[in-house]
Amino acid sequence: MGEQGGRGKLVDAVVNGVVTGIWYSLPDVVASRPVRGALKVAVLIGGSLSMAHAARATQADEADTADTVDDGGSVPATEADLTAVAALMATEPVIDADALGLGGGRSARAGRIRVVGVVLAAASVVGAVVGERAIHRWGERLTTRGVRRAHTRIGLVAGLVTGVGTWALARSVPTPSESS
Repeated sequence: MGEQGGRGKLVDAVVNGVVTGIWYSLPDVVASRPVRGALKVAVLIGGSLSMAHAARATQADEADTADTVDDGGSVPATEADLTAVAALMATEPVIDADALGLGGGRSARAGRIRVVGVVLAAASVVGAVVGERAIHRWGERLTTRGVRRAHTRIGLVAGLVTGVGTWALARSVPTPSESS
């Protein structure tokens, strides 16, 4: 694993953890629901921009590293690849689009797959909303019992779990530069 790839994974984990922690801690800091909603949108946008910036920096560093590698005087890969692509373009396809279900007609299987995808997406959204509400109600119950900063405590634990989970999952999946 390259140093830059590992640093990018760590940045992703930290950003995810911080965003999650802030997300769940907001009810202790901001009482107004509309203001909390606006702040949550700002937190999501900020986290997304931070991760996008980190990803671009990682890609730029990996591109710089790939450019400085000595290839021992062999023909650049782009020239060799172009001749192979030209040869492939001149031949008939081995598998036609109809065999892959990509032809002009709609197959029943493609329709079922689309329906399953929509159902899974809807279930994911409903599950997220139900989970968010349950966590918020839990924080409210703790607050009424006299627990100080209940939402912040939940936010810190959720942020830590999210950050560690993101980091562990990212370490288990190699990046394209690591797998070559």
